[in-house]
Amino acid sequence: MFNLDNSQTPILEFRGVSKSFPGVKALSDVDFDIKPGEIHALCGENGAGKSTLIKLLTGAVKMDEGQIFIDGEEVHIRSTQHAMDLGVACIYQELSIAPQLNVAKNIFMGKMFKNKIGLLDLKRLYRDTKEILDEYVHLGVKPRDICGNLSVAQQQMVEIGRALTRRPRIMIMDEPTSSLSEAESDTLYRLIKLLKKDNVAIIYISHKLDEVMQLSDRITILRDGERILTSDTDKITTDELITAMIGRSLENMYQKSPAERGEIALEVKSITRKDVFQDISFRVRTGEILGFFGLIGAGRSEIMRAVFGIDKYDSGEVVLGGKKLNSGNPASAIAAGVGFATEDRKSEGLMLKLSVLLNMTLVKLPQLSKAGVIDRRAQTAAAKEYVNSISIKTPTVTQIAGNLSGGNQQKVVIAKWLMMDPKVLIVDEPTRGIDVGSKSEIYGLLNGLAKAGVAIIIVSSEIEEIMGICDRVITICKGRQTANLPTQDLASDTVLSAALGMELMTTEKEGAAYAG
Repeated sequence: MFNLDNSQTPILEFRGVSKSFPGVKALSDVDFDIKPGEIHALCGENGAGKSTLIKLLTGAVKMDEGQIFIDGEEVHIRSTQHAMDLGVACIYQELSIAPQLNVAKNIFMGKMFKNKIGLLDLKRLYRDTKEILDEYVHLGVKPRDICGNLSVAQQQMVEIGRALTRRPRIMIMDEPTSSLSEAESDTLYRLIKLLKKDNVAIIYISHKLDEVMQLSDRITILRDGERILTSDTDKITTDELITAMIGRSLENMYQKSPAERGEIALEVKSITRKDVFQDISFRVRTGEILGFFGLIGAGRSEIMRAVFGIDKYDSGEVVLGGKKLNSGNPASAIAAGVGFATEDRKSEGLMLKLSVLLNMTLVKLPQLSKAGVIDRRAQTAAAKEYVNSISIKTPTVTQIAGNLSGGNQQKVVIAKWLMMDPKVLIVDEPTRGIDVGSKSEIYGLLNGLAKAGVAIIIVSSEIEEIMGICDRVITICKGRQTANLPTQDLASDTVLSAALGMELMTTEKEGAAYAG
């Protein structure tokens, strides 16, 4: 932990900062400071004001009231370039990599070196890139690698490398591990510690409270645009942190109750897709929540895309209600009663520029139409019903979906599939990038669907989530199925071992007995 020196001048300080948008008070009289070499976590639910505070610091928006000080001197940040000139760098959750360019050109984008005759100095470009990669990035990335061929974790390290070329004194990291595996996250943690040693002040934003407690020196919590508290990390518990964030305690985060399993809803028989996954077989029953766990890249999402019909598989079959679904045909899966909330809700699950109303009713438009004309009254009534029943926070159903918080966007995606009364609902990474309060609401929603008889499949890279909400877990390692076990009385390290491929577990009898 960072030993706070109370005599040390903060490198950054906000005093009484306020910011309003039409109809919304985003920040109200907020104080915040960070010292050199400190990791200061900024926590709060979606909509608490974290993003607005960061936008003020990076010059994306201007405050209405208050003051910002850097090194004890008041500054008026005029633009994003001015913020960078002041030593501020930000790594956003949404990466801004140019996939067609190589690593070196991405890292030094906008500040390419020229030689004496005005041409690009490739020798210096690749040399300086290698120095950055050798010092900070340890994921097998090379200067000439094309960024589009890299993993998400490697692309994120390239983005961090780009920020480091500006020699930042204040580094903002916004949900940096949301798309990383545990091993990849460990690499990022090592980088953060190196930056800390170099006296870089790090503002760390994450909904993963375990890593907040592990990494940070201090924590500031925002709620509804106000600063609720600032505390040394070792003086606050996780329960106290949650209560401060959402204004109430979460005594039962996962709200899990014993499943009353019915008949087999979906059966997958030995499906294989060359070089992606092989010989995948499982069943899920009505009222059951089945979890798929594995490291990122293990093939979990690819399996679900094939089951739903987005991608074709080479052999095997998917059976629902005794009928075989067509490979590579999502329309047949939807018609049979399968819903699929994909991993990437922003690019695949939602049309962000369209309204909540249109997003929610997309799959039900045929039923909401007469003679090819949409019944607007019925469409609006259907959307409002789900907004109320699953507590979607939106001022109106005509609100643009992209303006909602992450948790409410996820609810809109789920509501879209609920409108078709699914027999099977597949949810890939249901709580990625979602605050702890919204997580609990999503878990409650999924549990309620299971009690109503829906068969649910959850794909997650968070082992606590899988163990907390699922009745049974299937682990995947390098496209192979390595375990099929009930989560009751199952140790998480057993699940993790299977997901790492440390042993091929012979669980067919146990899994078959549980799955029926």
